[in-house]
Amino acid sequence: MHFLLFAVLLFSFNNVLWKKNIGKSSIEFLVAYRAVFTTFFSWGALFLILPEFSISSSDYLKITAGSILGTIGLFSMLLFLKKSSLQWVGIYNLIGIAITTVYVWIFEELEISSVLLGGVFILLGFGWFLHANSTNSIQLNIRQHLLLSLMTIAFSSSSLIHWKNLTGNISPLVIISNQESIVLLTSFVLLLRKTNLSRIKTDIGQNFIPILSMSVVLLGAFSCSLLGLKITNPIISGMIFLTSPLTTILFSSYFFKETISKQNWLAISIISVGAFLLHLQTI
Repeated sequence: MHFLLFAVLLFSFNNVLWKKNIGKSSIEFLVAYRAVFTTFFSWGALFLILPEFSISSSDYLKITAGSILGTIGLFSMLLFLKKSSLQWVGIYNLIGIAITTVYVWIFEELEISSVLLGGVFILLGFGWFLHANSTNSIQLNIRQHLLLSLMTIAFSSSSLIHWKNLTGNISPLVIISNQESIVLLTSFVLLLRKTNLSRIKTDIGQNFIPILSMSVVLLGAFSCSLLGLKITNPIISGMIFLTSPLTTILFSSYFFKETISKQNWLAISIISVGAFLLHLQTI
């Protein structure tokens, strides 16, 4: 549980760093540049900590399947966020949790009653947050709904596959290095299709320190999320990550001096109660 909470804080801090740098270059460049560092660091850590690791072909295929789905979810979300609100991502995340809960309850036969009370508080708080921040410009077109549906299915499936891999005693470092390698390959191909080489050279020098910082924070967040997923389950992980928009607001209020409304403070309080109850129920 502690790992999941740390992961949420680190992902939220990464969102702030992303917001500070998003206007400097294209999304494809930022993702590709970040993935260069995260891929190098994760493979380096893997060979340093587990120099004699081995993995079967079947396990490698399962890890790669989860990583590909995670990459599809990432780019679906980024394409959607180019022209729309994070609020809809949250709504579809709720749908993803519902899908995951039904799957785990039916096929994995996990006991979910022990986390219902904390989950209810988190869902209520998150629902209140969505209501308090709703706007009139909330309508989406078919393409946007399809992107969100693809994101939801991809992230939910990836989470379930990685959970099964982790409970099968596969190291999180193996999963991280595999995931980041696929993100790097995908983003590099997309970048070359849109950006000329001279612009890439200029952007590399201007963004070195910010992207390096984002990479370190993201690796810490990804590592904590996998460690938390390993010792809990995808339902608890999904519910805890619903707090991410609110912790992002807290960080934004500090770094960008943005005002937090009373409605958002209420949502933060309700979700905090839910997270505390989940912690009590999982220790």
